[in-house]
Amino acid sequence: MKICFITLGDIKFIATMKRAIGMADPLLAMGWEVAIIVQDSEENRKRIAMECSEAVKIYYYPEGTAAEEVRAKTALVNQIAPDYILFCSFSFRNRILKNKLKLKPTILIEHSELPSGIPDNRGLRKIAMLALEYWSVLYADGLLCASRYLCKTYAKRAAQLFRKQLPVLYSPYAFNQEVMESPRIRFKELEETYRGQTLLIYMGTMTRNYGLFTMLQAMEMISMERKDVTLLLLGQGRHLAEAKDFVKEKKLDSQVQFLGYTAEEELSSYFAAATAFISPLNDTVQDWARCPSKIYMYIPFNKPVFTCRIGEPLEIFGEQGYYFDNTAPSSLAALISRLAAGKLAPAALDKSAHSWTKRAADLTEWAGNHYDAKVLHIANLKMKAL
Repeated sequence: MKICFITLGDIKFIATMKRAIGMADPLLAMGWEVAIIVQDSEENRKRIAMECSEAVKIYYYPEGTAAEEVRAKTALVNQIAPDYILFCSFSFRNRILKNKLKLKPTILIEHSELPSGIPDNRGLRKIAMLALEYWSVLYADGLLCASRYLCKTYAKRAAQLFRKQLPVLYSPYAFNQEVMESPRIRFKELEETYRGQTLLIYMGTMTRNYGLFTMLQAMEMISMERKDVTLLLLGQGRHLAEAKDFVKEKKLDSQVQFLGYTAEEELSSYFAAATAFISPLNDTVQDWARCPSKIYMYIPFNKPVFTCRIGEPLEIFGEQGYYFDNTAPSSLAALISRLAAGKLAPAALDKSAHSWTKRAADLTEWAGNHYDAKVLHIANLKMKAL
């Protein structure tokens, strides 16, 4: 059985390709043939080389207009002739012309967020996003949803469109063990630089909406009681300059550092050096719906994760989680204070439940149960052979 992932854009800016490159090798091990259609860019080529074996067939298309991209992807699908197509997001640009296909593959669409629920999407844009979301229910033969909230939302929409039997698979993001165990090229340097420090790491977009100033205000509070706590902020965003001004004004320069975009091959070094990670969320439809993929990257490092009792973190950590209120910096400061005092331990998790291997196994079983039993038969034979 052959599956083709269709992806969108440069992974440096659009992270949805993570599913394709994360699941590719585990699916190969289960007997699938795997192809990925991907935009030709330096970062995409680097990440594919890092995470995918040579047995994964990669088909690059040039960046172009939406219409050019749709035509290029349609032509590549006809060349690949897959049994299954999995769109790692769905948009006017990331689709194919079904009436131009030579074969009729099973079409699966992944949803990892709810664009119509994002506050910045207003007016006509919100209507367009909502129309696209409903269109995906009609366009697909099955849906993969990266959060429980999305599963419930799309099951309801399928019923509204008289497609109550449309299969929906709960499939959050995950971690790639091989990438996380890649050579820690900067670990010794970081260990020496931050020796004796409680080292906090946030990796993500630098915006107020993502809790940037909650973290900064919490650090302002912590700085009054101890100087052995450092926050590293990895990423960029529209409020970065404002945040730097805040740090300068509050004289937090020695305890808050802005590192900008950090290369993927360096992440394992930073994560290994960290004492804990921070992943803020808001009590909004946007954050209940989205799957915070970075939390899954943190899990294999067995460190505390400070997050919020919302959506997927609650699914992952349950009552073992370390939660704060993103509108109350003091609640985060209290967690940091306990951490620095040595009073917090990582949550006990079954790491294998959050790996791409597990997601690939779930997809294989789901496809076998809903579409073609041969998928399961081939996977069982492959696993016995191993």
